[in-house]
Amino acid sequence: MIGTCPGCGTDVRPLWPTCRSCGTLLMAPPAPVTSTVSAAGAGPTSGSANGVLSADEQFFAPAVLQPIVQLPPLSNGSARSAPGGSSVGRDAGKWIVLAAMLLFFVAAIATAWLTIKPGSTAGAQTPIVLPPRPASEGLPSGLGTVVRIQAESTRRTAMQTAEETGGGDIARLAAAQPAFHWVASDTPSTDAHTVSVAQTGGVVTMAVAASNHDVCAFGQWSTGAPPRYVTMGHERSCAAVDAPAQGWSSEPGGAASDLPDSTG
Repeated sequence: MIGTCPGCGTDVRPLWPTCRSCGTLLMAPPAPVTSTVSAAGAGPTSGSANGVLSADEQFFAPAVLQPIVQLPPLSNGSARSAPGGSSVGRDAGKWIVLAAMLLFFVAAIATAWLTIKPGSTAGAQTPIVLPPRPASEGLPSGLGTVVRIQAESTRRTAMQTAEETGGGDIARLAAAQPAFHWVASDTPSTDAHTVSVAQTGGVVTMAVAASNHDVCAFGQWSTGAPPRYVTMGHERSCAAVDAPAQGWSSEPGGAASDLPDSTG
């Protein structure tokens, strides 16, 4: 809606505070402020009696801003306490994991040692005579059978070498069969390739240990007598001088391929 300036009669718009042609004030001036607020906040010093500002006074009154509350900064010790505590917890967890892994490895090594070295427990058991068995044909049924067959096969070959050389002289035996390690009567055999030899009079005694250090195959031969054999279990020392007095038989054991064929 367009109005008219009271000073010059020019058309003016309602939102203009003054006439743009002559500068006449087009809006009524505000009433003067008759009260003020004390700096100490004791209330109004003039104006309305009840201390309530009028609409015009509120319009021109200064705005009161609430101060921003600032918290004191955290100290370095308190700010780092939480990370430090969590770091200590992580370090403790690492040590616990390392200790558990160490115990696991120790238990695994001990179990493997007892499994590979059963001779360590065999020393606490009483030596026994294993039942004689004929030479095996085909595939063996288990690890214990395999190591026994191997020791008895070496014993059979060593006995044949003694028959060929005519006695238990270690030097002659080694020359005739260099594949074996021939040792004296009081030196124990430690594997299926080592033969302990003893000779008393005309009797030659031999001992061959299995690889599990629990089985020992003994054999005896003398001129004019058939060879005899005995295999011991849980034997503490597989030396020729430790040959038992009982349990001997004519069964050579070992593998059937060690025996001479029917035409040999």
